[in-house]
Parts: sequence; C-alpha cells; structure tokens
Amino acid sequence: MATRYPKIRSRISPLVAGILINEIGKVANHVGRLPRVERSSDPGDNYLLALAEKGEANFMVSGDKSGLLVLDKFATAKIIAARQFADMLGL
Repeated sequence: MATRYPKIRSRISPLVAGILINEIGKVANHVGRLPRVERSSDPGDNYLLALAEKGEANFMVSGDKSGLLVLDKFATAKIIAARQFADMLGL
C-alpha cells in the first residue's frame, strides 16, 4: 500500500489514510476477475493496468516516472502524474 512509503507518510497520517480508504471503499466499483496484462516494464504494475482496463478508467494517477507514466495511456485510461491531476481539478 502506498501509505507505507515515507514520502506519502510525511504528507498524510495513517489515521487519515485509513479514513480515506474506508470512504473510497464505499463508492468503489468491484470489477471482478481481471484480464491478464503484461504491458508495464515493472511486472508488479500490471495488475494496476488490468484494473484500469476492466474498470474502464478514464485516468490513472501515478508517481512512477520509469514505469506507468512512460506508457502515457493504457486502454481507456490516460496515465498522469498527481500534480497534473490536481491541476485538472483546480487544486
């Protein structure tokens, strides 16, 4: 889970992260069985691409400059950095 990374922990407390995860769980779509995807240079990221494909995501937000961000797009999802997404939302 991303909240284990020191960079994330310095910005959001475990308590707030837990609350956010619980709230996301209330509105999340369960997509069922995932397709097999082998597109990322980091095999550990392929499940994220499978989730995006199966869930017909519009965006994937990532900080993975050497992995996901270099793909730019996968299936229906535009892959962008968190800063780009925040800018899109006017934050």
